[in-house]
Amino acid sequence: MTSRRLRILFLASYFPKPDNPLMGTWALTQAQAIACQDVDLQVISFTSWVPSVFAKTPGAKAYANCPDRHTWEGGIEAHYPRWLYYPIPPVKQWAYKNPLPYQRAAARSALPRLCQAIDSFQPDVIFCHHSLPNGWLLAQLPPQFRKPFIVQEHDFDEIADCHRYPQRKAAMAQVVDRAWAMLTVSRRMEQDLFTLFPQGNVQTCHNGVHLPDPQLWSTPRPDSLKDKVIILACALFAERKGIPVLIEAFDRAAANHPNAVLRIIGSGPAEEAVKTAISQSTHQNAIQLVGKKPHAAVLQEMVWADCFALVGWDEPFATVYLEAMAAGTPIICCNDGGINDVVQDGVHGYTVPPKSVAATAEAIERMLGNAATRNQMGQNAQRLIQQHLTWDAKAKTLIQLMEAAVSRSEVPSLSIARR
Repeated sequence: MTSRRLRILFLASYFPKPDNPLMGTWALTQAQAIACQDVDLQVISFTSWVPSVFAKTPGAKAYANCPDRHTWEGGIEAHYPRWLYYPIPPVKQWAYKNPLPYQRAAARSALPRLCQAIDSFQPDVIFCHHSLPNGWLLAQLPPQFRKPFIVQEHDFDEIADCHRYPQRKAAMAQVVDRAWAMLTVSRRMEQDLFTLFPQGNVQTCHNGVHLPDPQLWSTPRPDSLKDKVIILACALFAERKGIPVLIEAFDRAAANHPNAVLRIIGSGPAEEAVKTAISQSTHQNAIQLVGKKPHAAVLQEMVWADCFALVGWDEPFATVYLEAMAAGTPIICCNDGGINDVVQDGVHGYTVPPKSVAATAEAIERMLGNAATRNQMGQNAQRLIQQHLTWDAKAKTLIQLMEAAVSRSEVPSLSIARR
């Protein structure tokens, strides 16, 4: 007689929507990897209720036009029940510091649908992203609907700000006290969460990445890039991403490397600052602002690139680094982010202090100046991903955790040796 397959309810409000497929792509890829592990998975992504008549922006339209359910690649069927939760200014700023009133209001609109899903699907365990709002919602379930649940955190500030805002800490404490385990995506985040809540089962579980399609290596570079040494960046244009720092640093290094180009993929609220930095560059003709691109096109750019550089600070564990490394591309990153749990300076790329134009310029100079070292670091980076950081490997780790939660056994150690 065979045992029943593990049944997992996957709860993530930050999850792709049909009209916004780039929102939370890492949550979708994680769900796809879990679903491949011989389990039964149901995804619920609570979505803000926005009447179509009020949907004027692309973000609001993505909420308003979102269907009740949608099937993504890999057979992942996501359910999108509506709730009265709106992560927009000024509500977001107020609720961030004082989450409990807003959480209670949102829970009243969401709990009936969540209880219905639990009663219908009968999960063995619930896995959710972010203590606030999703973990808190699980902590409010009536006793007859409670299941062991695991929360994964993804943001430094959402934890660190509990030191500053007592009401935020009080709300998160309710989650920690009910959750079977609290997972973070970096050791720095784990240490901070444990300092705040030493009573919790806190561990680091890094994100993973899918290996690139081998066909990407069969597509040659465009003629305009054939003889270039490409530094690639891809990010939301926000101050914390440090794109102007990267531009100024590249400008300093480019004087010695006339065949170097900096290609920047992305857009966002800080776009004017990015354009201003380019306009002030001596080598602005070597800086290519290429706008937003579909995910598949970004992966192709990573295969073409000689180096991936993103010097944003306080990066929790950005999967964009993993994607570049999986493509065999060495990276330049800040030394304060979660990726430093696994990346070694001089082995997989170069790490630099946050906001340091001089250090970033030196790293770019070293990357541009030695093709053999650059290629070796790319090979090292790709090997690290293939051996330890694929979504398949990380999904197996999560399944191990979930099985332990169902059996109420001790939390297994998730640590991997740094390589």
